[in-house]
Amino acid sequence: MPRRFYLHETIDIVGQGQYDYMDAAAAEPVHDMPGLFRLQGTFFVLGASGGRWPQVINIHDGGADGWDAWTRNLDRLNLKRRATFYGDWWDEALQCRSGGFDRIGGSVPGCPTREELDARDLRSSVFVHQVLQVRPGSQIDYLGQVVERRVPQLEARGIHLTNLLEVINNNREVIVVWATHLENWVQLRKDFDTSRGLDESGMADPDLLAWAEVENDIVTGGRTELMTPRPGSVGAVTSWEAEG
Repeated sequence: MPRRFYLHETIDIVGQGQYDYMDAAAAEPVHDMPGLFRLQGTFFVLGASGGRWPQVINIHDGGADGWDAWTRNLDRLNLKRRATFYGDWWDEALQCRSGGFDRIGGSVPGCPTREELDARDLRSSVFVHQVLQVRPGSQIDYLGQVVERRVPQLEARGIHLTNLLEVINNNREVIVVWATHLENWVQLRKDFDTSRGLDESGMADPDLLAWAEVENDIVTGGRTELMTPRPGSVGAVTSWEAEG
């Protein structure tokens, strides 16, 4: 099967426009057009979780056609085609955003597809968003370690992998996204601190320390932050009021 590609957007939001912008992202006209990007999820970065705000993260799935799908999407973004594909949408979206930053992510073995995530019906209320820098040239090695060691560790805790991507714009970034609930992520952090002798509210888990050694050997920087999904995002709750 061709490798899937994803458009990962970091959007700088004007004022408190995150909700309106996520609604606009969900209504982007190209989502209904065959062979073009489909929105996998739109999320706002949760305050007090370690990220920059106000920001929205969009993840678009390029589909099963791999590089050919990416080619079609780049072509429709040429200025000469913007009016054909977007109409007034672009100008309306600009009322809520001041700029942004794109990454193109290629899936690696172990990355679930949209169809697989839909089948799981996760209904998660919080997503953990990681954009990490690794030693140059070690992206695939690190992501393979995530599949082999981190995924089983976190699945047992109710923290589920949704994206496992090599950033193809450079040789040192990866994107890893997890779907869960806040209490599951907080319990992980408690247990990690207890395992290091820094807190007594969790349970010691030597596997968490072993994973930290893997990361310390490969990861050189980046960020981990929490995001709230717009209902309807793949793997998310079905309404703002849903608990799961």
